[in-house]
Amino acid sequence: MAVRTARWWVAGLLFVGSSAQAATSPYAKRGEEIVTLVRTRFLDAAKGEAWADAHQDYAAGAKDAEDFARRTNAALADLKASHTAYYPKESPGHAEVSAIFQTFLKQKKVEATGIGVDVVETPEGFFVRHVFAEGPGARAGLLRGDRLVAVEGAPFHPWHSFTNRAGRATRLTVERVKGAEPLSLTVTPHRVNPRQEWLAFQKASGKVVERQGHRVAYQHVYACTGDEYQQALEEALQSTFAEADALVVDFRDGWGGCNPAFVNLFNPQLPQLVSTSRDGKAHPFTPSWRKPVVLLVNGNSRSGKELVAFTMKRHQLATLVGQRTAGAVLGGGPQKLSNGDLLYLAVMDVKVDGERLEGVGVPVDVEVPDALPYAAGADPQREKALDVAASRVK
Repeated sequence: MAVRTARWWVAGLLFVGSSAQAATSPYAKRGEEIVTLVRTRFLDAAKGEAWADAHQDYAAGAKDAEDFARRTNAALADLKASHTAYYPKESPGHAEVSAIFQTFLKQKKVEATGIGVDVVETPEGFFVRHVFAEGPGARAGLLRGDRLVAVEGAPFHPWHSFTNRAGRATRLTVERVKGAEPLSLTVTPHRVNPRQEWLAFQKASGKVVERQGHRVAYQHVYACTGDEYQQALEEALQSTFAEADALVVDFRDGWGGCNPAFVNLFNPQLPQLVSTSRDGKAHPFTPSWRKPVVLLVNGNSRSGKELVAFTMKRHQLATLVGQRTAGAVLGGGPQKLSNGDLLYLAVMDVKVDGERLEGVGVPVDVEVPDALPYAAGADPQREKALDVAASRVK
């Protein structure tokens, strides 16, 4: 889900009165770990120290895991830093961060139970933002904009609704039209490594459509946290998309992590090669895409995706469509708490070509507002991006 990206922990002192009593709870102890980590590892030492002093007792009185998570993330928000969040073991974000940093965290296996959709919480409820092609949600008929109402008759919960239901047909109640009678769908959750699911989604999203008399290629790069995602796009550019006239790369939501070398997929200075075989047949090879490119971004396009967007905009390699990016460009990393939860903490400041994008983001060339709730599968940002790409063909 939307999106969403490091490390933090706390050193605890034994407080008098209610604090001393709270320190006996597991949540108070966990809070102490988080305070210590922020104090000792946050990128701005002085700010981390001040935050720790001000929040050393923030977990006192936490009633349960969800209350503790709410208190922790509210406290961490005071740092006003990206790549800083708390992920309980039960949360989808825990599995996603564990998958991204599997080697660093020395995890032998990472799997999560889900239905292959990206869900975002709004004041109106939980809405499907992206349906991963070929996943359980797609097979069940879920659409972008559906509000998830209930699972097996119980209110939808992003942590618990599909626990222990992998491989079991599950009744899912959704509201597709506001105020209309909810729909009942049957979905069979699966267990999968999130990284593998993201890559499968990226590959399955690839297509070429006709727009304004031109062929426009499209691929959603939901995550960019490893070479396999860049390689998958590169392979599509050389094969499926080779005859297309323009390209849309969808960077909305998901996770960042793009390597700066991602930009070389569109670098016009890379040499064009022509190999001639014994029979005299020429075999041209162009290692970079030189036709019009649109990057589709929004307020959840973050981190390495922003680096790419900024660079391609600056060097006029792409047109940016959608909404200003997140402005979340710090360096972060995860660390396990004693109970297995994860703290993602900003530990390095980052500048791109001398500019600090943190808190600023990258503005788009063509602004298109989103319209998610009850969209019934419609995606106006994607449609506009395809139109803009076609219009750039000379």
